[in-house]
Amino acid sequence: MKVCKFERMNNEDEVKQVIGCIQKEHPYVAVIPVLTQLQEWLQAISVSWFHEEDETSHTIVNAIEEYCRTLTDRLISDRKLNQDMKVQIEKCMEKIQVLVEDKADLLTDKIIKAEVYGLSNELFACCLRQQGLRAQTLDTGKFMQINLERKPDIPYIKESVQQYISEKRDADIFIAPLSLCKNVYGETDFMNEKRNDYYATVLATAFGADELLLSTQINHIYANRNSRREQHSLTYTEAEQLINSGVYLLYADCISLAAHSNITIRLTDTHDLTTERLYISSHDTGNSVKAILFQDSVTFVRFTSLNVLPGYLLVGKLLEVINKYKINVISMASSNVSISMVISASPDTLRIVQKELHKYAEMVIDENMSVIHIIGSLHWQRTQVESHIMNTIKDIPISQISYGGSDQCFTLSVHTTDKNRLISLLAAHFFENEFAT
Repeated sequence: MKVCKFERMNNEDEVKQVIGCIQKEHPYVAVIPVLTQLQEWLQAISVSWFHEEDETSHTIVNAIEEYCRTLTDRLISDRKLNQDMKVQIEKCMEKIQVLVEDKADLLTDKIIKAEVYGLSNELFACCLRQQGLRAQTLDTGKFMQINLERKPDIPYIKESVQQYISEKRDADIFIAPLSLCKNVYGETDFMNEKRNDYYATVLATAFGADELLLSTQINHIYANRNSRREQHSLTYTEAEQLINSGVYLLYADCISLAAHSNITIRLTDTHDLTTERLYISSHDTGNSVKAILFQDSVTFVRFTSLNVLPGYLLVGKLLEVINKYKINVISMASSNVSISMVISASPDTLRIVQKELHKYAEMVIDENMSVIHIIGSLHWQRTQVESHIMNTIKDIPISQISYGGSDQCFTLSVHTTDKNRLISLLAAHFFENEFAT
């Protein structure tokens, strides 16, 4: 069984792309985002409603109705499905118009949001029915429950899902909205949208899926797209260690939950639903280099000792300040007189750090940097991998190298102006194809 999650649908063309992907992948559950224009109007309703601008709120609701009707005419040519969908739109808008007449409160605001999510979900299901699929909407607001810690109550969700699908055995596919759930008090709620991948992973676990396709923002990942799957495949352990070391890939709990349920994860980019970028499973292909990840807008910082503190005390003081201001350290290297780091921090935070440490170390800052993570089976016993990397990029100035802290990652920091050339050289050597700049 397969579950597919899609991150965004900006317009009619992207709706059609998602439909095409579903027809190709044949998932049992598709987790669908609300249309981008509807999300923007929902935010506008919240603002106008809480500012008691009733006329503006009603005008926005009317705009939503007109937009949904227009989209229905463009996407659904079947007369009966078209008429049924317009009846749904009318009922939904009447309900929302009544809700915005009441005094603004957070729960009612979430109910309005849930109504529009459900409408967007039904519109997409109608598009699939027009393609001959027996599509059913999945009201995740009834069984996708979060606990007091705002984490999914997985045992409850599993039990509820099994009961639900036993009543809908004739469905070819279930369509679920992203992030919609209920809290422990039974009220309409939403999970953090930054955890959309986790939301889909929980659904995949509840449905007993063995494969999960995630469309997510991964344009910072470069892998061998023209090769066999084995050459861009990570194990659960490799993916989890990468995330825990600060490399953005997925929300960390996605990997641990998928590993526990033995769910294979396939990653595609939101701009290209057809090309698999990474494959995460229990199988280790053993390839030395599997993918290249990069991070932009980071800062290289070097602390050189002023010999006021012994080396071990300087390191302790430095880490104390880093912890105090919750600075994300991406990589770090040291010698007997200096410590260099690649970090993600604002200029204001860097000024505060410099002020606190000026008695103990000279601080040199280099902004506009990028970090390149070379991912694969890079255990020190695999000889010559690091020499191949360094020989390939020998003509590019490197500010820092971090290697040995993880068996899965070799990290380089360079000026952003050199990033594309460095990735192109690495891709040509390890993947035998060019990096598209």
